[in-house]
Amino acid sequence: MRIQEGSSGDGAALSRLVRAERDAQQRDRYRVVLLVLEGLETRAIQDRLARSRGFVQRWAYAYRDGGI
Repeated sequence: MRIQEGSSGDGAALSRLVRAERDAQQRDRYRVVLLVLEGLETRAIQDRLARSRGFVQRWAYAYRDGGI
């Protein structure tokens, strides 16, 4: 999956959001995007977060289409 930062600094902002978020599902949404921006493929992200392919793709594409 190839998605680039929509705005400069999104990676750093996502890292801060991951650290601050208490809700596990929302934290994983942020982590999906952060891992995609780091260049990981869908399957690797699925394995790392124990989430479905649909979850990973849905949030990666939501970021691509709308940003953080």
